[in-house]
Amino acid sequence: MATCLNAIDYSTVPAPRRIPFTFTLDEAQSNLYPDVGENQRFCYMIEGVGSDVPTDADLSHFVLTACPTLTLEDIVSAEVVIDGVPREVILGENVTVQTAQNPDPTTGCPGVKVDFGLDKNGGEMLFCITLRRAFAIGPVRVCVKGGEVELSNLFICGPACGGSAGCSTTVAQYTTVCVPVTVTPHAIVGEVSTQCCGDPVVTPGRAECLGNPVRSCEFTISQTMCLQIPVAFSANAVAGDAHTQCGEAGLGACACGQSS
Repeated sequence: MATCLNAIDYSTVPAPRRIPFTFTLDEAQSNLYPDVGENQRFCYMIEGVGSDVPTDADLSHFVLTACPTLTLEDIVSAEVVIDGVPREVILGENVTVQTAQNPDPTTGCPGVKVDFGLDKNGGEMLFCITLRRAFAIGPVRVCVKGGEVELSNLFICGPACGGSAGCSTTVAQYTTVCVPVTVTPHAIVGEVSTQCCGDPVVTPGRAECLGNPVRSCEFTISQTMCLQIPVAFSANAVAGDAHTQCGEAGLGACACGQSS
């Protein structure tokens, strides 16, 4: 299996409105490596981890950018269970396959589109898809739509292209990301209340008032504060053109190290 993640968390991705949902590949309910005569099956648990605040958005729908050769005919069945209640799935309507020529109009992503919404505050969705043929297990992009925000930053294990004849590797790229943060102080004065201190003093005749005329009383308040500022960093990697060095061809099985 190519290197990929079994769980991702979109609540950590900065956005004008958060789309606070986690996606987890449920290996217990999946059949990632089917035997002869079996179908491949992927099951995902999607959970809302947000709050009922305007800065968090409910999930409108999501897209798994599976291998481009996956078509609607490859899907034997799909299941959606929301908050413990099974929902009716109609292939081609609320579970569809968007192509590169006809991607999801809101996220711009091709792949398996699951057109079911979910509550940001504690909502749970189990999504399972059963396929007629087995695909390689690898990283597939998860595109999410919530409110007016579309995100496509994170990848999870899913039906990717390739097979046992391919080779995979992991490359580490060290990158230092620097971002300036400006802290601007604000002070809000609350409603002023007045309390009389003792009884009023009445002086016969015209008495001279103490102090300076038409002057304000001034004083200064200082308060020590601790600012806890969460900062999340992310990056995308895009592969360039592949280059091939051809060695000599020969009969027989591969014997790495004997030819170059």
